[in-house]
Amino acid sequence: MRGSDLIRLAFGQVKRGGVRSLLCGCTVAIGVCAISVIGAVGDVAQDEMHEAIHAIGLRGMTCYLEDAQSGEVLTPAFAEAVMESCPDVQTAMPVKYQTGRYQNGFHSGDALLFGVDENMGQVLDVDLLSGRLLTAGEANGQVRRVVISQTLAEQLYGRVDVAGRDLYLTIDGQEQIFEIVGIIRDQTQMLSGIAGGSVPTIIYLPYAVVADAGQGADQVLLSCTGDTQTIERQLNAIAQGPLGLHSKIGVQNLSGYLGTVDKLAEQAVWVFLLVAGISMIVALGAVAGGMLSAAHEMREEIGIYRAIGARQTDVFWLFVLQAALICALGAACGLLAAHGLCLAASHWTGYAVSASPQLMTGCFGVAVGCGVLSGIAPALHAAHLDPVQTMRG
Repeated sequence: MRGSDLIRLAFGQVKRGGVRSLLCGCTVAIGVCAISVIGAVGDVAQDEMHEAIHAIGLRGMTCYLEDAQSGEVLTPAFAEAVMESCPDVQTAMPVKYQTGRYQNGFHSGDALLFGVDENMGQVLDVDLLSGRLLTAGEANGQVRRVVISQTLAEQLYGRVDVAGRDLYLTIDGQEQIFEIVGIIRDQTQMLSGIAGGSVPTIIYLPYAVVADAGQGADQVLLSCTGDTQTIERQLNAIAQGPLGLHSKIGVQNLSGYLGTVDKLAEQAVWVFLLVAGISMIVALGAVAGGMLSAAHEMREEIGIYRAIGARQTDVFWLFVLQAALICALGAACGLLAAHGLCLAASHWTGYAVSASPQLMTGCFGVAVGCGVLSGIAPALHAAHLDPVQTMRG
């Protein structure tokens, strides 16, 4: 038989299959739809997770004293010594944390005050929307200037461009007036979602306002290259050498933690896709069963084909094409259904949920491949039927 004859006969057998072809196609459509929708939602979730993780602003490494009760402290002098003596560290910034409150007119709330220096933009991954960051003179002197988040600026003034405006901060029970010099993109949205909205607003102000030069920093953030163990050895050599510290310096790789969370999110998407892929295995079994049933029903017709000159390979490819067509039509319906569900999800959630062309092409190809695989066994069975016996019934 010619290829066109085989395709025409395969289409005819799919139509004659009726309910059997419909049910087999539905199982394929459900599998393709499930994989497409889960893949589309997973892509959106992974992108949002990636953006939220990196919006936190942490990168590089952080060092601290492992024995916090030793009485020793990390000071700005330690950070300067690290930048001068540690070849793998480009920037080191002492950070001091303190709680406080902000107030402006009728708006007030709790705040987490970060004492930072002029290296804030190099150590923290911040997105400056308006104004500027703190300068060296402001960071080292008790200058009352702050950098706030986009949400706080909009809450207090209804806009982002508020550089030069005043903000009242209560620190250690004393209310002080600070000038806003910069506005950055929010960094606590993900943390607030995890903690149920209990994460306070972060406000950055000069380190010298929160702690004097001799007071210990809670941590020293590092912008550096090299692995954690190498950096830790270099820092301990500096601390126990020129600075005379006895406590061991601990180092944590913040970028590594964020990368791990990002990787776990990607792996979670693949797990859900594999679970959805089980439906394709079920579809393969359904199509294979349907094709075996079709081979039994077409025994006499197969005998006639063989009697008028059809070869075994013609019968084989007839059944393989029939299975592939059922799966291709089912996959097309599944992709249409998935597109509709993605549009509905986009409308309900506000996120742009859509299956990528690569995902849709892959789903269609897998479905057709499953059809070919599921049709091989029935096709071999049909191709090896004895034409004389089949015509006798």
